[in-house]
Amino acid sequence: MDPIIKVENVSKIFGRYISRARVTSLRDINFDVRKGERICLFGPNGAGKSTLMKAIMGLLKPSEGQIYIKNYNVRWNPLKVKQSIGYLPSELNFYLNTPCKESLFHFGMLRGLSRKVAMQETDRLLKLIGLTKWWDLPPKLMSSGMRQRFSLSLAIIGDPEIILFDEPVAFIDVQGKLKVYQLVQDYVKDSAKTVIMSTHNIQDALVMSDRLILMDRGRIIVDGPITEIITKRCKSMEIILSQDAPSEKEIIKVIGEEDFELSGRKILVRSENALQISTLIVNRLQENKISVFSFRPFVEQRRTKAETEEFS
Repeated sequence: MDPIIKVENVSKIFGRYISRARVTSLRDINFDVRKGERICLFGPNGAGKSTLMKAIMGLLKPSEGQIYIKNYNVRWNPLKVKQSIGYLPSELNFYLNTPCKESLFHFGMLRGLSRKVAMQETDRLLKLIGLTKWWDLPPKLMSSGMRQRFSLSLAIIGDPEIILFDEPVAFIDVQGKLKVYQLVQDYVKDSAKTVIMSTHNIQDALVMSDRLILMDRGRIIVDGPITEIITKRCKSMEIILSQDAPSEKEIIKVIGEEDFELSGRKILVRSENALQISTLIVNRLQENKISVFSFRPFVEQRRTKAETEEFS
């Protein structure tokens, strides 16, 4: 069976070739997705996850390489591709003053549903996400958790085969996360939906996915079953901070009591739970506006002399 999504040698460079301000967001990305897989693009902020999501959706054109959805080239068949995908971006701009039922019905019509079917789907999804009683509530009056559940309904109306979730629970509390988790599980468990989500939180990845693609600075570092990666392939993780990192004393104060080794701007975690611990560390660093340059599995003596000088 052909993969439902195929990403071939995709790179994305922002900025002009003659400019010093060029930024390479994706570097030679290759992977296939089979129908019914639940995949997590995992990595810190700036790893290239959202850029890759937008490229798959057709919202960004790769600088190099090709992406195929159901054997359609995304670049040359954008409408065919979008008909198969439901997309939940990390930040969704609503019609803030429009009642949620009206917005959901409008999205259903944009999906090509008839008026009758669009209304039936609207009522069904409002019940599914728990907003039936608040059908006339506009997004500007919703809590962050309600907004995120409403965003999910906009992504899945029309029953798309492929769902893209970009940081689906990034801005909501624990109770809101559990509700979104359950909604996603209920939606995909019996329908063989193909799901790609992105996150920088390993707990979210464990709940929502079966396969993990670990990204760092626009590259795929590890790709495989999530349980295997966590238990066998990521027992040593290395975090490298940017050159403007604060003092070691300040870094230790931010990180807290996690088990790690610190040398300059390099943090090394060696543990059976190295991926979970290092994820917590990266999240704490980013919450305190300390930039992470690199976050990847660590292998002894894997660096060239040039790489060693770069990180020193």
